[in-house]
Order: sequence, then C-alpha cells, then structure tokens
Amino acid sequence: MTPFMLFLAGRLERLRPLLHKRLDLRVALHRHPGVAGVIAAAENAAAGRAGVELVDLGQPAVGLQSVNLSVLPAYKRELQLKELEAARAAGVDALAAVYHSDHRELCAHERDWPFRIVNVLEIIGESMGLHEPDRYKRLKIMQDADAIIAECGDLIAQHGLDAEVARTSSSKACSATSRCP
Repeated sequence: MTPFMLFLAGRLERLRPLLHKRLDLRVALHRHPGVAGVIAAAENAAAGRAGVELVDLGQPAVGLQSVNLSVLPAYKRELQLKELEAARAAGVDALAAVYHSDHRELCAHERDWPFRIVNVLEIIGESMGLHEPDRYKRLKIMQDADAIIAECGDLIAQHGLDAEVARTSSSKACSATSRCP
C-alpha cells in the first residue's frame, strides 16, 4: 500500500493546473517521521501553493502518528502543548496535520488557539477552490455529548443506532480528547 501523500506526490504535476487559488496562509505541519517520504511529500504539496508559507516550529517529530504515543499520555500532552504554543508564537494561520488520525485528535484544540487546525489535504483542496465544512471538527469542538447527539439525531435515526449507545460513545470521545492544560 502506498500512503496517500506519496501517491499524491507522484501526481502533483498533473494536478498543478488545478491548484490556482492563492491562499495567503502561514502553515506549520504537525510532523511524524514514521513513513519515509510522507512529510517531504506533504511539505512539497503545501508549499507549492500560491501564497502558502511553510513555518518550521522546531518541534520534535516523534513516532508514526500521535495515536502511537497514547501509551505515554503525559509525554504526548507535553508534545502537543509545546507544538500549539510554538504555533501561536510563530503566528501561523493554520497547523496542518498530515495524517487523518492526527487531525481528528488535534482539531478540538482549534477553539482555544488563535489559528485553524486543518488536514493538509484541506490546503490542497482550498487551492483548487474546493471546500467542504469539517463537520467532525465542528462536533468535536462542542465537547458536549448531549449537544452532539442532538445535532446528529437525524443520522442516528437514519442508521438505526441506539441513541444512548451513541451518547455514551460521544461522551467517551469528548473525555478522551487530548486537551492541553
């Protein structure tokens, strides 16, 4: 299997004519060096967009993805807090996760910091003039299982889910959010 960023890197020249919208963003990448070439591919894909300035936060890049650091929760929280603080100090407009699991984990922090938290693919999409609201991020920012269930009641009914099981799962997800002190 080829990681998507490496797949995309091999086709970036074919996509280049579609990447026409200027973004004017200072972006820092949330980095993990676990798969050779993925971070370089993400840097190339993001930095090649008109108006995008990549900012190196000088933070350690550890492991394959943040989820792999879950066995060291205090260390993981410390790394995340230092990265968020460095992003604020650098004045970035966005902290971009390369891996979807990292984006899912970090996105709730957006409500507490003066920059967006995005997936690097959102930057590529925006440079193509594409945008789809991040419903997952909007729900996760709520940090309220009851509000999430109310918001998703139609989907819960449509898919025949047990509302109480969904609420319990949402509650666990909210409490498991890596929120920095």
